[in-house]
Amino acid sequence: MADDDAAHEADEQAHDTSANEGLRTPPEEKLSAAEQRRFAEELRELRTDFIAGASSRNAAYGPGDAFTGDKVGGDKHIYMSSEKRDGWIVSPIAAERSRDISARFAGTATKEALIGVLDENLVAVLKGPPGSGRRTTALAALAHRQDELRSLHAKESPALLEKSKLQSGHGYLYDATGATWTKRLTEADILGCSEVLAAVGARLVILVGLDSDTRALPGLVAEHVQPDPSDVLRRQLLDRLPVGEHDVEAIADQVTVRLSSPGDARELALALVSGLPEGRTVEEICAEMLGPLRRDARKVLRQEEDEKDLGRRAFVIAGAVLDGLPTVQVCRAAYDLAKLLFKVEKQGKHARLGLLPFADMLDDWLSKAGEPRSYVVQEVDRTLSFRVGFAPAVLDAVWLDYVVAHKALLEWLTGLAGDEAGDPVTRLKVAQAIAWFARYDFEFVYKECIRNWSESDSEALHMAAAWALEAIAAAYPSRHPRIARLAWDWARERDFRLRSTAVRLFGTLVGAKAADEALRALYALAWRDPLFLRGAVRDSVVELFRDAPGTVLRELLTWSRSPKPLLRQLVAATLARIALLPYTERPAVLTQYAEDPATVGELWLRVLTSRSCGHEPWNALREWAKAGVDFADLRTHLYAEPALRPRLRFYGLAPATSSKESSA
Repeated sequence: MADDDAAHEADEQAHDTSANEGLRTPPEEKLSAAEQRRFAEELRELRTDFIAGASSRNAAYGPGDAFTGDKVGGDKHIYMSSEKRDGWIVSPIAAERSRDISARFAGTATKEALIGVLDENLVAVLKGPPGSGRRTTALAALAHRQDELRSLHAKESPALLEKSKLQSGHGYLYDATGATWTKRLTEADILGCSEVLAAVGARLVILVGLDSDTRALPGLVAEHVQPDPSDVLRRQLLDRLPVGEHDVEAIADQVTVRLSSPGDARELALALVSGLPEGRTVEEICAEMLGPLRRDARKVLRQEEDEKDLGRRAFVIAGAVLDGLPTVQVCRAAYDLAKLLFKVEKQGKHARLGLLPFADMLDDWLSKAGEPRSYVVQEVDRTLSFRVGFAPAVLDAVWLDYVVAHKALLEWLTGLAGDEAGDPVTRLKVAQAIAWFARYDFEFVYKECIRNWSESDSEALHMAAAWALEAIAAAYPSRHPRIARLAWDWARERDFRLRSTAVRLFGTLVGAKAADEALRALYALAWRDPLFLRGAVRDSVVELFRDAPGTVLRELLTWSRSPKPLLRQLVAATLARIALLPYTERPAVLTQYAEDPATVGELWLRVLTSRSCGHEPWNALREWAKAGVDFADLRTHLYAEPALRPRLRFYGLAPATSSKESSA
């Protein structure tokens, strides 16, 4: 019988090898079983979190373009860090902005404190988080003492400010948030420009973030306190709406959108002033407002002023896709993306792509990411994350506003997902980014990306395609029937690559919603390709066990009666993986044994007595024993089978009473 099984198995392997040669296995297949289980748990948690947070497409995004049309505007070179550019750029504050500050900015404690500092010094520091109204407060304080307002942009300390850049009587605002030199401010940095300012009768306010150490500057620093956005909204409405025609308090009480900053309040006020005279309701106007995170993302990706380069844009996009992964991975991925975007921009013949100064970008990236830590981060190999909600906002802005780069983005994501040196966590994050883009144009993303992944020779891409479809089905339940049909259609395809993708798809929530049918399809696929699909089928069945444990164990018992040795090996390996799933109080398979001892007990018996058992199920039982798991009932059940008693005693797994009888 053993010789027959061996011959049968050899025939199956020869058939599968000739039919399916050339398929590339995922990189993690080379890892140990313990490392594979660790990755599986991490992936399960990430998938669960994504599915739990999936929501319908927000149709309230208004028109607009973060990139000046379908074509990216601004500078189209990525400079090397050693290249020299003008160190100081001076820009005027728009006249409308100046009028807005003068007419509508009421006095706040921060503004008065900053005016007090400027009365004593020509230079002052305003410390606070971005997006809290710092810039408006600083301009309002400068406007209280200076007639004309300008902004400065540079990477250097103001001690190096050149007199030729300044004009007489102007007030200057220098946003130095995140700059390296601001991490520990000194009097030399701040007061070094006093003589230059005095020579032209100018004043300067420097904005720094909460990560700046300003203890060496007593009397020169004002701490920013954000004004209440609701108060800002009321002030804006009182000033902008015709007197007596609208009840400002009643309008404010009807506002449904959350205002997180003064900028939100101003934008909403402008929308209300424009929409209310047209007969639109406050609720309708609020529904069309861009959320603050989307607005922040568009601002970052627009790369205004002195930060117009594809390198920084690629860095932020890569950070959004690989959110939470080591920054060194983000840097590598960003450089690959920058090269693709560089081609999209159709650069001139003299254009070149230099090495990107990611170390210099890190501080700026941290400020955009909303990193909460107050200390200085120097390394680029640290694991960092965007603030909650910002990564999806970046992906939204990229897809909606950067249409010309869609194919380049998909090409870049495909490279990340199929990287033979990659890992499954990166692959999952790429798949979820693809799913996010598919919310806006499913047909395009499916045709250009998901279908191509499914037809590739890479099992890693098959897995990514399944995860992407799972995420789409979670975000849009109405698409679930079509995605389920894809799984069934691919399972019947002659193309082995599509069948490989179907196996992975049955192991997602697509299969969990119809576990019986999914398991039958997996059995048919395993019967057809018992060698090459064995690992994928095993993993999908383990995933289904989490959602339908009883159904899976009953089906495995049926599979264990298969005449194919490779299928019996598959059952043994699957049961071992199920037995070693993480648990809090008791392994899930033992819970199922307590509920249905006949089915689960027979499954263990058939697996352990089979010639195709292998060592994995025995190792799982030994792991339980080492961990102190109480499975006395199952031990007794197994010990009742005479053929198993020698092995149970050999591994030290015999019931306690049986051990005493044996020694007696």
